[in-house]
Amino acid sequence: MSAQVLSRSLAENLAELRTVLQGCDDFKYRPFTTATDIEGYLIYSHFLVDSQFISQTILPNLFNLQLPSRSELWSKTIPRQLPFLPESSYTQWENILLQLLDGNTLILLEGLSEAFVAETAKIETRPFGKPETEPIIRGPSEAFAEKLSPNLAIIRSRLKNPQLKINQMLLGQESHTTVALLYLNGVIQAEVLAEVRRRLDTIHLDNVQDPGFLIEFLSEDTWSPFPLVQSTERSDKAVAALIEGRAVILVEGSPFAILLPTIFWHYFQASDDYFQNYLIASFIRPLRYLSYLFAVSLPSLYVVVTVFHPQLLPLRFLLSLTVARERVPISTFFEILGMLFVLDIFHEASLRLPQIIGPSIGIVGALIMGEAAVTAGIISPLVVIVVALTAVTTFSIPSEDLRGTARMFSYFLVLFASVLGLYGFLLGALTILLHLSSLESVGVPYLSPVTSFHWREWIDIFIRAPWSNLRRKTKKLQSEQVPSGRKK
Repeated sequence: MSAQVLSRSLAENLAELRTVLQGCDDFKYRPFTTATDIEGYLIYSHFLVDSQFISQTILPNLFNLQLPSRSELWSKTIPRQLPFLPESSYTQWENILLQLLDGNTLILLEGLSEAFVAETAKIETRPFGKPETEPIIRGPSEAFAEKLSPNLAIIRSRLKNPQLKINQMLLGQESHTTVALLYLNGVIQAEVLAEVRRRLDTIHLDNVQDPGFLIEFLSEDTWSPFPLVQSTERSDKAVAALIEGRAVILVEGSPFAILLPTIFWHYFQASDDYFQNYLIASFIRPLRYLSYLFAVSLPSLYVVVTVFHPQLLPLRFLLSLTVARERVPISTFFEILGMLFVLDIFHEASLRLPQIIGPSIGIVGALIMGEAAVTAGIISPLVVIVVALTAVTTFSIPSEDLRGTARMFSYFLVLFASVLGLYGFLLGALTILLHLSSLESVGVPYLSPVTSFHWREWIDIFIRAPWSNLRRKTKKLQSEQVPSGRKK
């Protein structure tokens, strides 16, 4: 802009605005005259504002506005006569434009080098719906919406605590997107909070439309396939994270929140666990851990046993396997690798198709393709069973982010096992474990509290303990390893 601050001339201010907003046909300029014959203008975007409020409340009050003869008194007189205005005014064009683009209405007067902003934003958004990516059987079914203010309101209503702090900031040099950082003061560790703020301050992007834009900046290791920042669309899950001493970040325009610090065990905990009998939940949670291990290792173990160590199989099972593979023209390695590849293609296709036909296409397509391939002798029936079990165990993992790592590491271990057999499998598994143990999320060890041997914290990791045994206030996540001034 040619000017940084407002002028006392209404014509100059209007000319400046029209220059900046040239081509923005949604902005309206409505003239008015006060009761003391002072000319002014209302400027707003009719897509973003409550037009009825402007017509029935703001304009009638402006027409009846009584201003003293001395213009230096106007800045104090106007808020007193117009109760819908905030007490503060704006003199910088940068701040004025941000308010205008946020759906508020700008009030300019002749002879006044200040602008008043009326809160008139009324952006239509979808109502709160049910979580689509995190369905549950029992518990609250309230997901976030795209609008930030209702999302913050829902958290505030669920967590009626004055220690719940909400810090808002603008990110995106072009988009100027509002981002909210939420935390429970006195519960979150000061080092963790300082580290989260430091990383948010390092974000310099032109455009921020979703929390996904921020994840790489908030992650400790951007080259790791493991998710170091947890995302959710469930309001109850966000509130639970706040009570645990974690920070929650919400972005204007996105129905997802990100939670940090994040540890590996968080991805095996589902909201259902805390809304049902603890014995049932304690039985199901270890099944999720076993499912993840099967999803990662089952294809590679099949290669190890059938190619390198068939002596480990019972004789009758080995004979059946030999008969089943008599007509198969390709090696076991390419057989299992090809089926995994086809499985991932079906998975991706079912996600992109409409929800009505997506699951049907995935199931029917896999059945038809598998049956046809076995009948044609391209693959053996046992490979179909192994890949099907891999798919089922993968989908039993509650987190989509962690399901992606299971699919990726299954290829990784198959490659290692096809070269070195059992030793390759063990080497690959050890590599994954070493990488996993080296990760941190904003300074918190990824495998804590298991690796830090906080025994009392284990009670809600591998099983779901009864509420009577869980402490009233969850112990804060350990962050002794958060150094000050760490750089990525």
